[in-house]
Amino acid sequence: MNRNMRMKLVALVLCVFSLVKVHAQTVQDGLALLHAERNKEAGDLFTKLAAASPSADNQYYLGYYYVITKQLDEAQKAFEKGIQTDEKSYLNQVGLGTVALGKGDRAKAKELFELAEKKKGKDAEVLFRIGEAYTLFEKSNDPAEAIRLLDEAVKRDKNLADAYIAKGDALMLRNEGGAAVTAYEYALTAKPNYAVAHNRIGSVYLRGKNYNLALENYKKAIEADPNFGPAYKDLAELYFFAQKYKQAADNFDLYMQKSGNLDPETKLRAAQFAFTADDYAKSLQILDEMKGKINNPITLRMYGWSYAKTNEPDKAIAALTEFLKVYPKEKIIGDDYKYLGRAYNAKATDGKGYDSTGVKYILQGADLDTNKTDAANTYKEVGALYYAAKDFPNAAKTYYKGIALDTAKASANDYYYLGLSKFQTAGAMGALNNTAGDSAQIATAKRNLYLSADSTFATVTQKLPDWPYGYYWRASALYNAYDKQENIDKGISAPYYLKLTELAEKDPDPSKYKSYLKLAYNYLAFHAQTTLKDEAKSKEYWTKLLAIDPNSAAAKEALGMAPSPATDSTGTAPKAAATATKKPAPKKK
Repeated sequence: MNRNMRMKLVALVLCVFSLVKVHAQTVQDGLALLHAERNKEAGDLFTKLAAASPSADNQYYLGYYYVITKQLDEAQKAFEKGIQTDEKSYLNQVGLGTVALGKGDRAKAKELFELAEKKKGKDAEVLFRIGEAYTLFEKSNDPAEAIRLLDEAVKRDKNLADAYIAKGDALMLRNEGGAAVTAYEYALTAKPNYAVAHNRIGSVYLRGKNYNLALENYKKAIEADPNFGPAYKDLAELYFFAQKYKQAADNFDLYMQKSGNLDPETKLRAAQFAFTADDYAKSLQILDEMKGKINNPITLRMYGWSYAKTNEPDKAIAALTEFLKVYPKEKIIGDDYKYLGRAYNAKATDGKGYDSTGVKYILQGADLDTNKTDAANTYKEVGALYYAAKDFPNAAKTYYKGIALDTAKASANDYYYLGLSKFQTAGAMGALNNTAGDSAQIATAKRNLYLSADSTFATVTQKLPDWPYGYYWRASALYNAYDKQENIDKGISAPYYLKLTELAEKDPDPSKYKSYLKLAYNYLAFHAQTTLKDEAKSKEYWTKLLAIDPNSAAAKEALGMAPSPATDSTGTAPKAAATATKKPAPKKK
């Protein structure tokens, strides 16, 4: 061979080698795009590769793209074309087996896989792709067979990082999170700082509710590859679980930007994230963008919820009513009825602040809640509506149910309004001791309700022992539960009025308790004077009363002072408040 011919041959070999190198790198680029869920770019790349050089391998990877994007018929065409190009392309045989598995034909898949394994059992890529296939389909997976094949694959090529990834996925199908993390760590050994592996480890920890480690690994994935979209998507779900809804929405937006994934289902999820982040206008905007592009009744749910939040009750009612008609009943959740009920309440015009249909739907939603805290809060939400409308009997019932559903998390505020609801219900039943024509039955019911209110206010004082109002309402409930003279004679309300005065007098601004102290001092003065026969103590309370109520006829008379001409000079026992005056509600505890 002459020198010129030899040089031409070397140049030709180098050219071919160069082309092969570029080809291999391009395939890897395409696979990286698939891992990053940049599916459109991956599809374009594999299509161009197959068109430019319709080799069996290029047809396989085109078909693989179609498998990953759930286009099984197109995948089959690509794999068949690959076999037509090279009938000994067992990678395409694996592809056809994968399609068969995806379509539920396990027998055919097994036949094709066994043929490929028999012929190419030493080919790590073939073993890897068969093993991976057994992890891809929810209804046709076989984690044990997948693990067997993947172990064989990495025996032949310990640097096959994606085989370790697939093994981790197979182990997760068996809920073996610890072993899965080990497999993903082997992937990092084979391919250091591999974003896919970091992200998979994060997802194991997310599933195990170890949110700190999940966050750590998602951040590692992003540091390894700032354009790796799945890390942002999974990070969004993590923030959602942590109830950091704004961060969840922001990261899901980043996922869509990085991946270019703008398919309707993805945008629907974005609308959900926007809603939870309280960006209802954005949620509606995304939903409008999807009109005519998606046939998913969840869009009706999201329209209904978002319209309810943006004070468009008619649109909310229309969307949610239609949603409840078409969505499977077993998949309806409590919030579907709650938002419908709130939309009806928003249309109420009778001054009550709620609509009977609205309340019915809200409570129907509460009864569907699987989370007892959510159900409890919803009953208390309705209780507040009833209380504001002065429907105290229904307020008492719903507050009671709300507390009973989740007693462990019931706050002092919950018991406070339950106690007030009972107190006001009793007050509306008429005067005690038949003075207003009450029957003995009504009198007994009324007394029992006041005693029940006292028991509820006792819980308030247990939860907030330094809050004066709780003791005021205990004293007031007991004062109304008994004959007035009997109460003073026995000092039934005395301990609670006394505690009220002690706490109020310690306050930097006791004047805010003035109306309550007037009743307390009046009662304690009468009790000391008529029951305890303690003139000194009685005088002390009368003096305190006069200091905050200079026109008190009873105090002036008791202290030997002439009553004010503008006031009634009769010195009678104190009257307990019949209605709750405005005061700060207790802090939740």
